Amino acid sequence: MSNKEGFSSIWGFILVAIGLALGIGSLWRFPYVAYENGGAVFILMYIAIILVIGIPLMTSEVAIGFHTQKTAIDAYKSIAPNSKFYLAGYIHLLAAFLILGYTAPIYSWIFKYLISSFTGDFMGLSPEGVVSYFENYNADKSQVFLFFIINLVLNISVLIFGVQKGVERISKILLPALFAIMLVIIFSILRLPNAVEGVKFLFLPDFSKFNIKSLITCLGQAFFALGLGMLGSMVFGSYIKDPKENIFKSSSMICVSLIFAGIFAGMMILPFVFATNLDVAEGVNLSFITLPNAFNLVVGGRFLSILFYLGFYIAAFTSSVGVFEAIIGLVTEKYNIKRIPAIIICAIPILIVAYFSIYNDAIFGFLDIFESNYVLVISCFAIAIFAGYVWKIDNVIKASNIKSNFVKSWMRVSIKYITPIAIIIIFLSQFFN
Repeated sequence: MSNKEGFSSIWGFILVAIGLALGIGSLWRFPYVAYENGGAVFILMYIAIILVIGIPLMTSEVAIGFHTQKTAIDAYKSIAPNSKFYLAGYIHLLAAFLILGYTAPIYSWIFKYLISSFTGDFMGLSPEGVVSYFENYNADKSQVFLFFIINLVLNISVLIFGVQKGVERISKILLPALFAIMLVIIFSILRLPNAVEGVKFLFLPDFSKFNIKSLITCLGQAFFALGLGMLGSMVFGSYIKDPKENIFKSSSMICVSLIFAGIFAGMMILPFVFATNLDVAEGVNLSFITLPNAFNLVVGGRFLSILFYLGFYIAAFTSSVGVFEAIIGLVTEKYNIKRIPAIIICAIPILIVAYFSIYNDAIFGFLDIFESNYVLVISCFAIAIFAGYVWKIDNVIKASNIKSNFVKSWMRVSIKYITPIAIIIIFLSQFFN
């Protein structure tokens, strides 16, 4: 076992891993894609994919770090010293750098709207005024970049305290707070007239909206929402110090928590939009145009806006802190650099990518596609092939301390056959309409 700092307990690992994955994937994207693809039928398929593929793949990724007590690049070298699979570690590292850098505009928008919810800047505006408010802010690229820098500084203010006193501690505070905020919002919104229609839409299947494209979208959403292939799970696995820990059990708890997070996000947003008779928009429009309009249409809207953007920012913040910590963990171990210099060094490429993503919308769009459709897909495929065929799945099972024969069979079938095929389908689907 390594002498590097690790989590104080398995709950520390679970909460930090949930925080890393939670972020934008569940709160930002899940409600809209569920709405577009048949409500409950999409949710049921999403749950099935996470159970069949997501949990085994996360278990495998965590197990690589847990077994070797090393972070990504060196973990691959430790298990397969004569192979080139250590290059996959660099792909995971690239995925982490890109996700922190290119999503900079989104983090900045969330931070801005959190502040605006407290000041009431968009309250009372007409629908046109709400659109102009967002467009004017986003057009001021210097302000957008400044808000991202502030967010980055807040990340660093947590990271300098290390794993236990920084990342783990903040996750133990913020994630329960986020859960409480989501419950308050849900109960408040469900009291609104017509909100039940949004609940019905979410929990009643509409098979007419679900097709093969929906299935591929569901696969991609599950992988993205779980934060697979983004370096974190493998690095955090190396922070677990109890050699007897059941990695499958811990990974299952993380994945199930993220299923509920997505459903809760849907229950916060869709009933609210239905209650205010607005259209369910995608991504940016839903969070920064539709919802501000909805807040303007209900009694207590300003209070709800504060809660929503506070929760949204907590999710984004814990995610960025988690990904940043994974990068730092790899850099400090691989290059024997002390923590604070490593933080500064790692912040530089993040800032560079963020700068271009903020100041050039085309670069933002390109990096979004490049990360989601190529880097993450290749990253996850590498983990599945390594676990199933290089390290061998029985070694993964043994390293994960799995005792159940049913779970062993589940892992074998999923990692060796189902997961690689599913990833290939996701990758090839982008080339066909």
